[in-house]
Amino acid sequence: MLRGIILILSLLSANSPEEAVQDTWSAFQDGSPNSLLSTLTPTCSANILQLCSQYLDIMKTLSHEELGELFASFRLEAAPNEIEFWNSSAVLEMIISSPGQYQIISNSTMTIDSIHEGDSTAKAFVTISMPDNQSVSLELQMTASPMGWHTGGLESIAQTILESTIGN
Repeated sequence: MLRGIILILSLLSANSPEEAVQDTWSAFQDGSPNSLLSTLTPTCSANILQLCSQYLDIMKTLSHEELGELFASFRLEAAPNEIEFWNSSAVLEMIISSPGQYQIISNSTMTIDSIHEGDSTAKAFVTISMPDNQSVSLELQMTASPMGWHTGGLESIAQTILESTIGN
């Protein structure tokens, strides 16, 4: 049991900003909302769940046909009636773990270009190279806490992803 607790604590914290970015990328690739949220700052985590909750409210206004199309676009085995049992974590899971998204994420690479560290904060500049030869450059905020370094500033990315999924 003690080994399990130590393992969990080591997974929830990073010793450096670079490790925090790597942990967030790995959690994103794994497609687990809980793993991803545990790598983020509490504020970033709460804000992303709030965004997911807002988009869940939008999804609940869609017709059964529109929900069916949305689920089909993500290749999810979900029925329109199930949406009433979802929460913000379910929306996040849909976004990061659907087969199409997983294929894109697993075939992408993340490179840490540089890290500018301050007292208890840092900025990580990363490039994500996707399978279609597109690259995206991001600036990620990092924060140190007694539990280690955590990633922040992903809210705008999450909002863009959510908007594009509902809009299509």
